[in-house]
Amino acid sequence: MKKNLYYLLFIVVFASCSKAVVSVSDKQFPSISLINHYEYFQGKHEFSQLGTAFLLNYKNDTFAITAKHILAVIKPDSSKNLTLDNFVKTWTMSPLNKENELVIVDKLLNEDKNESLKSKTLYEKDWLVFSIKENRSNVLPLEFREKPLIKGEKLYVIGWTRHMKEGDQRVYEFEFYKTKGTHLLMKKLIIPEKMGGLSGGPVVDEDGKLVGIVSNNEFSLFAMEKMPAPVGTDDLKAFLNNYLNK
Repeated sequence: MKKNLYYLLFIVVFASCSKAVVSVSDKQFPSISLINHYEYFQGKHEFSQLGTAFLLNYKNDTFAITAKHILAVIKPDSSKNLTLDNFVKTWTMSPLNKENELVIVDKLLNEDKNESLKSKTLYEKDWLVFSIKENRSNVLPLEFREKPLIKGEKLYVIGWTRHMKEGDQRVYEFEFYKTKGTHLLMKKLIIPEKMGGLSGGPVVDEDGKLVGIVSNNEFSLFAMEKMPAPVGTDDLKAFLNNYLNK
């Protein structure tokens, strides 16, 4: 009897899982997303571009933002620390296929040569913050959302996956589920076939306000599925406040 009850509970929970559609949302936003491009000091490297980025306006300043774990991917095992020194010569960003609309970054503001990119806490504050040397792009810088998220409200990821070679930014739909630690858990509604390449991209609400940065996935036992888990913006805002108040 107990075994049958557990089996029935599993069926009910499994049936409640979201059934995502592999497609692109009809929701429209201004040009927001950028692709990361890298020029290295020396040697051959697998990636000349990887991951998504965006601009952020905060307190009358503009910053370039992407995911920290991207740096962990492009750096060799012998140099897994949070710095660009002697590794990346030039880091630029642009919309896909619009490389003339460049954002040239300046300093990595959250550089920490003592922080290992192999750390288990890598994803807790999964963001890189750059000052900007030059902005030739036409993308719209985002602003933080100030009010709390509500369970069930729609959220959107904007950018391109790794396998896309052309076209305007894509918009994908999700539903806010809950906050877990420094991350948000989202149910998938309208998604790409593969999410790879969206790391570092913006997660926004209906009004285009920034609520998160594409980061990682987490398995939810209650929802019985792996859920996208973008990192929230509280720690990023705290970092910027500290930086701007120095």
